[in-house]
Amino acid sequence: MSGEQRKAAEAEAEVKELSTELCLGSDGIIYVNAEGVAPEKIQGRKMFHGYAMTPEEQEIAVGEMHRLAFNITVSVQDEIRRRSIRRRRSRSRKKPK
Repeated sequence: MSGEQRKAAEAEAEVKELSTELCLGSDGIIYVNAEGVAPEKIQGRKMFHGYAMTPEEQEIAVGEMHRLAFNITVSVQDEIRRRSIRRRRSRSRKKPK
């Protein structure tokens, strides 16, 4: 196995270890479930201990996530549009007359 193949395999193994349970902290950090993670991998990191939300809290949280996701989508779409315009302008400047 070449060095590049080994690095790719290690990266793939690392991705498989990522937790699927996550929490978006009000401090802007994404926290994940630490169960099953070797203590040395998380030593010194910020920790979050959560609780189950009530149905009312879930409704508010889902509304906020929807708003946030919409804002991110609009922002990303706008940036994609801007890049496309810049690329077209760049190409038109490079074309010989």
